Amino acid sequence: RMDQDYGMVFQHAGLFDWRKVRANIELPLELRGWSRADRSARSAEMLDLVELDGFGDHYPRQLSGGMQQRVSIARALSFQPRLLLMDEPFGALDEMTREYMQGELLRIWGETDTTVVFVTHSISEAAFLSNRVVVLSPRPGRIHSVIDIDLGERTPDTREDPEFFAMATVIREALRSVGGTE
Repeated sequence: RMDQDYGMVFQHAGLFDWRKVRANIELPLELRGWSRADRSARSAEMLDLVELDGFGDHYPRQLSGGMQQRVSIARALSFQPRLLLMDEPFGALDEMTREYMQGELLRIWGETDTTVVFVTHSISEAAFLSNRVVVLSPRPGRIHSVIDIDLGERTPDTREDPEFFAMATVIREALRSVGGTE
């Protein structure tokens, strides 16, 4: 839909292999009728935002998985949506890349102030990224509990903080109480 005010990022980056990185980022803008000059300027801004300035003329296959996900995030944010929906976007990444991408997402979120709804099955990821965690019941999915997370500004050291572990425990207990073993 062209009138949507949300961007989406999935577990698979969903980039078009035959389009260069810049062209992938510009696709939503092209579909919305932006001029070539405006698309080019916006894609340059987005490449800068996701710290891939020198990769605009590369093809997706030339990028690592984490870099591809950053392109996907740039594409989803290119038209400045008010809401970014993310469905396990880091699930296929190795642990170190996943943690790096979590930090990148927090930085990007801070720079864009876009509301992010992030779906994950990772308790630590939920605790690290969230201000609020919503635990859903299994089939049919209903809101079981809402957990506010107040860990302050997130840094790599947050993952070692006792309060982080306490919040992860609260999330884990909520999942257990709803039967979250599937």
